[in-house]
Amino acid sequence: MIKRKSSRSEDVAREFPPHTRHNHPPTAQTAIICAILATYATTIWQLVTVSGSADRLNGPGSRQILFRQWLLVSMPIFLVESFFYLLTNADVLMVGRYLPPDDVAIYFATVKTLALVHFVYFAVKTGVAQRYASIWHGGDRQAFRSFAQATVGWTFWPSLAMAAVVLVIGQPMLALFGPHFDQGYPLLFVLVLGVVARAAVGPAESLLTMSGNQNICAGVYAMTLSINIGLNVLLIPLYGLWGAALATAIAMTFEALALSFTVWQRLGIVMAVFLPATLSKDA
Repeated sequence: MIKRKSSRSEDVAREFPPHTRHNHPPTAQTAIICAILATYATTIWQLVTVSGSADRLNGPGSRQILFRQWLLVSMPIFLVESFFYLLTNADVLMVGRYLPPDDVAIYFATVKTLALVHFVYFAVKTGVAQRYASIWHGGDRQAFRSFAQATVGWTFWPSLAMAAVVLVIGQPMLALFGPHFDQGYPLLFVLVLGVVARAAVGPAESLLTMSGNQNICAGVYAMTLSINIGLNVLLIPLYGLWGAALATAIAMTFEALALSFTVWQRLGIVMAVFLPATLSKDA
């Protein structure tokens, strides 16, 4: 008698009894739906709270919607965030294009393990963006320069410490994903170089965006994404997962150098942790 191989849905049904399933099995589709619902919920909440605060601050009066001006400012910012998101996922997609699913799973787990290091960058970026805008529009350029350069250290040193921790505990962390996932541990040593390079220039992207240089910032990220995809196409067929890791690290290093140079050229501020602040110039 031939034993029929069970399907994924049957495996889920056995693993999760009827009283725990609630008509929503724990599949990738359910996870995506939950992520979309969470995004919409937080967006609507922000819209309501920000709109309410703005109405209270401005008081009653006529309202004018400058749609064209809003679009010209917001579209480059939208592109920056879109390119940045694609940049953080392009290597995984390219690995899926050239390599088998098992390699994709190992690489994906390895990249997501670095989220602990990325967290520092995102935390500082979120915390200082409003402050950048406030000081810039206040007109005190010296205070703006000093604060911007301080945020580089706030980003780099904690990121470096977290990177060291991840490299120490990376192998057992990857083992939590399942058997053979720890094969991605050596890739961490390459990928972490790109993450640390990005942290070495601080939240330069937010600095450009909040100072009205969002257009050129979008251009930098478009170029970085193109380099990342091109290097993945070139290196993955030759070196497999090592090629993807190397392509991503190179692209992130280029991103850091390009952002730092753009900030120096446009604003005269040195955004690099190991370069002296005396190299700053009048914008």
